[in-house]
Amino acid sequence: MRSNKSFLPSWARGTLCLWFALVCVLGFPKDTRAEKFESAEYGFAIEAPEGWQAQPAVYEGVVATFWKEGSLATFHVIERDLGEAKTVADLEWKDLFAPKFDEILIRQESETMVGGEKARYCIYKIKPGLFKQQMEGKHDFKYMNYIVIHENRLYSITFKGLESSFGQDYSGFLESVRTIRFLDSQKP
Repeated sequence: MRSNKSFLPSWARGTLCLWFALVCVLGFPKDTRAEKFESAEYGFAIEAPEGWQAQPAVYEGVVATFWKEGSLATFHVIERDLGEAKTVADLEWKDLFAPKFDEILIRQESETMVGGEKARYCIYKIKPGLFKQQMEGKHDFKYMNYIVIHENRLYSITFKGLESSFGQDYSGFLESVRTIRFLDSQKP
């Protein structure tokens, strides 16, 4: 004779029902990457975390721009051919920020790795004055810039965020920098 009792105890049935309801309501885990830029022409790929959107590049030399929703935080990727073989140790911030280096106040700098290549970064602000007013208006921004060289091409990745929210916003930028991959170049 068959029993009417289920093979699962009632607590297990309740747990399974709760799990099924949560999956139906919340859905399955999603990919946390919202935007991706990949270009064989420029030789790299980068991904931005959820909440960051790709934007049209508006500055000369910028190949990718991302903006954090609900903030003034952005980051830009610039790529250019160096012309001659160099390493990041050969580059000086003075040359990279020319002709406005005297307007820049570098607060911190160090070396790291990006995409398997040696890289340098600095955190800086623009000194008070006309250049700061032109670049920032009434806001007070802080910047973080990474430079890396791959196959004699310079990649400069610059984050710009309000100083008041820099600590909150730049973590997404750092997450993006960690995703950089270099691709086989199609440029001559």
